[in-house]
Amino acid sequence: MDRLRRDLWDRVRDLRPVAVALVMALISCPIVARADVIFYKLPGAGGTLKLALQGKVTVNPGRTVTYQHPTIKEPLYFDLDPNTIEIKKTLTPTQEYNKLMSRAGKDADEMMKAAVYALKRGLLREFHAGVKKVLEVNPEHETAKKVVELKAIIDKPLPESPDEEKEIRKFVKRSNMRIDRSNHFILLHDTPEKSEKKGRKPRAKARLDLLEQVYESFLLLFNAQAVELDIPRERMRVVLFSDEKDYLDFATNISPTLRKASGFWDPDRNVSVFYDHGTREEFKLLSTIEKTFKKDADEAKRNRSPGVAQIVRSANMLSMLIEVARENADIETVSHEATHQMAGNTGLLPRYVLIPSWVHEGLATYFEAPGDASWAGIGAVNDQRLEWYRALEPDREHSNIDFIVGDQIFDYARSHSGLLHGYGQAWALTHFLMENHLTEFVAYYRKLGEMPPDTHLTPEVLTDLFNQTFTGDRQTLDEEWRSYMRGLKSDIDRLTEDAE
Repeated sequence: MDRLRRDLWDRVRDLRPVAVALVMALISCPIVARADVIFYKLPGAGGTLKLALQGKVTVNPGRTVTYQHPTIKEPLYFDLDPNTIEIKKTLTPTQEYNKLMSRAGKDADEMMKAAVYALKRGLLREFHAGVKKVLEVNPEHETAKKVVELKAIIDKPLPESPDEEKEIRKFVKRSNMRIDRSNHFILLHDTPEKSEKKGRKPRAKARLDLLEQVYESFLLLFNAQAVELDIPRERMRVVLFSDEKDYLDFATNISPTLRKASGFWDPDRNVSVFYDHGTREEFKLLSTIEKTFKKDADEAKRNRSPGVAQIVRSANMLSMLIEVARENADIETVSHEATHQMAGNTGLLPRYVLIPSWVHEGLATYFEAPGDASWAGIGAVNDQRLEWYRALEPDREHSNIDFIVGDQIFDYARSHSGLLHGYGQAWALTHFLMENHLTEFVAYYRKLGEMPPDTHLTPEVLTDLFNQTFTGDRQTLDEEWRSYMRGLKSDIDRLTEDAE
């Protein structure tokens, strides 16, 4: 059996370099803790690679384990081997919310904080139930009343405009693309009308559902914390290409700088554009590898080969990881760009002022969902962003508030690595300010919106604007930020530490 495991791992290791890179990325997929986590040491990797898989774990008679992923129908099976797997029971976000609500007692403000926690964890139903409880305790609770009013508005579909389809087709001149609508979005796409996976929604419908979740969560998060935003009066326009090549052809015709963008929002035309990440070369290559593994597994079952169970499990594991990674890539990009679009259509950020990159990207990375093939809520701790922040944190010349606020963190990025460091710093500062200084941060956003469109936003101008809203001692704020970041852990960090 050990020899078989080594052979399986050698096959993965011997793949083309791009496939190896993607397999490694799959192995380190971020998770959002829901119910159970199974830590699984990859066979043949010498115990150095460990997956953290969230979902429902059942220990069966005969020392086997059934693992059910939250969004994938087919279960996986493992031997109950302490050298290979470790099972960790965790509280679900719903259970954590219930604990917070219980601690709040009859304190309406604390109950509201518990409800906001549920909203940030993607629990919209629990959020609205929590707001209802707040009003039962205090029928005059101003914030809770405003949430109820906003929810009533959100639930009403926007009227169809005779120009909405015409405008988006004018932007994308492709007659083979179809129109789908939701309450607040119009989607032009050429994706298949039926899902390739049984029991799953077609990709266009799934994307519209995600966009609606981002829409509602974005508006409610600020509203529930006494920040009023404009409510869009017309459907927002979105384009979804089925194939990466068609997307790249379209994007680079707009601007060559978009060639490496996995999606984008065009503020002038107010359109977001995406594509199905499953059509990227890496996923096509992995799909070929997946078919090879499945063919070998079927042959091993027919021939009743030694170690057939391990061959089948490895093939099933690879299939599941590829599906989750593909969905994660789409969800992260859609939630990121939809945040840009929401910020520009609600008055939170100006559409016609060239605002600094750290503001735009910091907000979008705060809202993007690095979840497990599902909407993970708001402010989830993205391990990759956290890792890039930590890598630069000791460098106080570049990892400091003034350098970020003046946008030098992006202006001086001379490489892809430098750009990733910039994203990490922008995400980290935004996460801290959104969680601890929301009122001042929104006031800073407003000041940016008051700037004339032709203003040259130099580092000095940007720093001065920031100082007008954050009036305290900068060193104190910097120390508070670093202390907050030292205590910030991703779910995978926390669960791995607990499991050790």
